[in-house]
Amino acid sequence: MDGKRGYGLLDFQRAFDEFFDELLIDRWHCGVEAHESARAQVVDLRDHYEVRIAVSGVDANEIEIEVAGQRLVVRVPNAGGGAVESAFTFAESIDRDATSARWAGGILTIVLPKRRCGRLHFGCVQGSAG
Repeated sequence: MDGKRGYGLLDFQRAFDEFFDELLIDRWHCGVEAHESARAQVVDLRDHYEVRIAVSGVDANEIEIEVAGQRLVVRVPNAGGGAVESAFTFAESIDRDATSARWAGGILTIVLPKRRCGRLHFGCVQGSAG
């Protein structure tokens, strides 16, 4: 069998970066208001999470979305020049590269695919023994 096992250097580097992003992200937030969770809806679907946030009166291009590991942070500018922040932590890691967002009717919808682990799963193998 000519397959490699384990993870490569890029996988290690990404895991390392995500670990420290998650470890430090909570410690360095200052001057940002907490977001009311009543304005957000989180749905856990089989292969992805979907977050819907009601936001009005802002330019969609000014909304910041940050994804790291199992965490999503959304920053929305407010009239006072600051930002309102919503932070969500999920049970499973998020595939940051496959994350997408759309804006319609004052609702920001963020689709966060769950990261697939690097394990191989084999179904039932049929055959004769010997």
